[in-house]
Amino acid sequence: MTCQVQTKVWRGGALAESGLPLDRVSELLEEPDAFTWVDLLDPEGDDLRRLADEIGLDPHTVEDALTRNERPKAVRFKSYFFITAFTVTGMAEDDHVHRISIIVLPHGLVTVRLGGAFPVDEVVQNLEDDSDLMQLGPKALLHGLLDAIVDGYFDAISTIDDKVDALESGLFDENHAGKDVARKAFLLHKDVGRLRRIVLPMREVVGVVLRKVTTTPGEQALTPYYEDLYDHTMRVAEWSDSLRDTVESIQDTNLALGDAALNNIMKKLTAWAAIIAVPTAITGFYGQNVPYPGFSKEWGFVVSISLIIVISGALFVSFKRRNWL
Repeated sequence: MTCQVQTKVWRGGALAESGLPLDRVSELLEEPDAFTWVDLLDPEGDDLRRLADEIGLDPHTVEDALTRNERPKAVRFKSYFFITAFTVTGMAEDDHVHRISIIVLPHGLVTVRLGGAFPVDEVVQNLEDDSDLMQLGPKALLHGLLDAIVDGYFDAISTIDDKVDALESGLFDENHAGKDVARKAFLLHKDVGRLRRIVLPMREVVGVVLRKVTTTPGEQALTPYYEDLYDHTMRVAEWSDSLRDTVESIQDTNLALGDAALNNIMKKLTAWAAIIAVPTAITGFYGQNVPYPGFSKEWGFVVSISLIIVISGALFVSFKRRNWL
């Protein structure tokens, strides 16, 4: 084996053996009173094919478990149940998203992790602390793993939600920066979209497992656990939908605020252009090289200045009342 391997065996809800070689796994999986767990971290193809030959896995299972971009899904095979999903840390950036595949056997469970960020040891330890739950077998450990995966989704989406709230609250600040808000909203929209592609298929995965548990004799004791897990999965999916709508609303509002600011600028430019046009027109009229009323007279100069002041002042007051200035 070129990858990290963990093996544990429980009997009667208590840890009986650990660190066993893989060539004993098939033998242990035949024991009805034992529960065997095998964990492979970043296995190569040969590693997983060796295990597949040992416990009789379908070639499609090996292929899907080693594919990093496989869509989350749950597939029933003749003698086992195969689940693949994504684990998430941080804000679901590409380097914080890892694959985990889970093979549920009648008396055992195999996890294949591509990336070591998921706290699988912590999940197993929490389950070991509850011996009554451990006695329920592989589906109990499967619940613990899926619950930890969904909790990771909650942490990621909560972080994104805090950033969306901060962006939304600053949208109408006096020093509102449209370009900066647009950039942040675009990045948040990408984060939400990436997380939704991970979260939404998990509704189907958990739903399939829930139906399997509720219809399998001897596993009904786990039904409340999986119903609660399914509710959490639905909540995080609905939360991601809500965040997507909120971010899109921020983008639309930011564009509207930009348009409103541009309209205000155009109003001011138009108002000042109208005011400046008054002295331009009057001085242009009095600058003619032909005689006109008041030509070469002192009172003509007074009249022209008075007209400029009165008309420009009237336009200024009019535009001010209309909030154009």
